Amino acid sequence: MSGNPGKSVADYRLLARQYDHTTRRINRVRLDAIDALALRPGEVVLDVACGTGFSFAPILERIGPRGFLLAFDHSPDLLEVARSRIAAGGWSNVLLVEASAEAADFRAEIEQRRIARPAAALFSYVHDVMQSEAALDNLLGQLAPEARVAITGTRLWPRTWWPLCVPVNAYLYATHAQFITNRGENFHRPWAKLERHLVDFEVHARWPGWRYVARGQLRSAEPDGP
Repeated sequence: MSGNPGKSVADYRLLARQYDHTTRRINRVRLDAIDALALRPGEVVLDVACGTGFSFAPILERIGPRGFLLAFDHSPDLLEVARSRIAAGGWSNVLLVEASAEAADFRAEIEQRRIARPAAALFSYVHDVMQSEAALDNLLGQLAPEARVAITGTRLWPRTWWPLCVPVNAYLYATHAQFITNRGENFHRPWAKLERHLVDFEVHARWPGWRYVARGQLRSAEPDGP
């Protein structure tokens, strides 16, 4: 099930201006997820729920001027920061739209611009999106066959890390209240629903144990979206 988009938009209205500073400690793991995509010059990439656009520069460095970046978010306040990033970078090969993950649709733009379907997709700190089957069906249906997917975010400590997992997970649950509206579903394995669509899937924990980078490849039989 999806999260609470109304709460999310309201939360990010308060967080948008300081979001990059507030989240600076996860910059390394976000860059690790981009590295996991093994991007190549000229590729088209989808940045899912891109937020303030932190990932834009490192993605564009890898795909170069012949590549193209498709990005969306449902928060107008985060997108305002992302647009300022695009303007400052002078990037003409980025398409940024305001939309929910269930509704974002790049098909017409892909056809108009005569670019390829995305060969790679980044799911960076988008827990709520990954719990929505409708969002996953919509987004994955727009990717190229066998597209590469990378995921990063927060997960709860495993129960096998008893008893330390109890206070740590209570801390994570409390501190992510403004970032995740659907903490009650798959917070211990946020990638669970997306994993079903992928092959060669692997997850690697990152310090201090609640960060992770996962990657896989879209199943070749994955159908197009609606």
